[in-house]
Amino acid sequence: MNTLIELVQAYGLWIIFLITLIQSIGLPIPAFAIVIVTAAVTPANTFDVISLVLTATFGSLIGDIILYFAGKKLGTGVLGKLCRISLSPDSCVKSSGDIFERYGPPALTVVKFIPGLSTLAPVIAGVYAMPIFSFIAYSLIAAAIYSIAAVSLGVLFHHEIGSLIATLTEYGKLGVLIVIISFCIFLFAKWLQRHLLIRQFKTDRVTVNDLHELIRDKSGHVIFDARPEDQRTRNGFIPGSIPISENNLSEIANLYSAHDEIIVYCSCPDELTAARYAQKLRRSGLKRIRPLLGGVDEWAKSGGQISFN
Repeated sequence: MNTLIELVQAYGLWIIFLITLIQSIGLPIPAFAIVIVTAAVTPANTFDVISLVLTATFGSLIGDIILYFAGKKLGTGVLGKLCRISLSPDSCVKSSGDIFERYGPPALTVVKFIPGLSTLAPVIAGVYAMPIFSFIAYSLIAAAIYSIAAVSLGVLFHHEIGSLIATLTEYGKLGVLIVIISFCIFLFAKWLQRHLLIRQFKTDRVTVNDLHELIRDKSGHVIFDARPEDQRTRNGFIPGSIPISENNLSEIANLYSAHDEIIVYCSCPDELTAARYAQKLRRSGLKRIRPLLGGVDEWAKSGGQISFN
């Protein structure tokens, strides 16, 4: 904590600009908490407070603009790369897509406070080719609200934050070590949860060639599409596949319990979304359920047909 304060004192607002920018483009840096602490230890005069708000706002905005153009030029491919560093890669694209589908451009002001989604939203805006001026307007509003909230909390609770800093300083390296260990335990728990799910279905995954054979042999299989509806509409889907979501899981479990072969596919790292739904369907009593290795992207690369209606 003292190191943070020393950095701010040494480099001024430039360090806050850099931290908020880096956090906006996807690196797991707790920029919101850092701005709170900075506001708490900054002299509470109007000029310093406004300067801190503006710096954090523009750092966040520029990071969002970088991601917007990445999404516009690179398309959905960049989503998978960003999701790999997300703590919840199996749901981040789906959640972002659902929010955009429901609220449109104003969703940018909502997702700014949601870890993971705040990084994916600008990319999706670029993928969807949202008008640049509209994007900048909503992103600026979101960044301003985000920065004002952080600075306000720092100013309002500067006594409490000061006491916490004093306590950590008193414990010295031990206090910092406790914080680091706690964070590492949290990250390990998330990784272990993800790893066990991938391992559970790794040997059960069906390849694209296997799926081609199932379709050719008319084996009575069922294919479920675990992507958000907007991705299915925009990017197409495997012919005959049925959308699956949290809303129709029970219905699917009842309708398809007699089928021997159920395939679930998505478009995400390690088929995590497909594995997640496969796990839930198994808990509902279905037995033979397999995620599609490589998802719809691998299907398309292999020359498989993609439908749009």
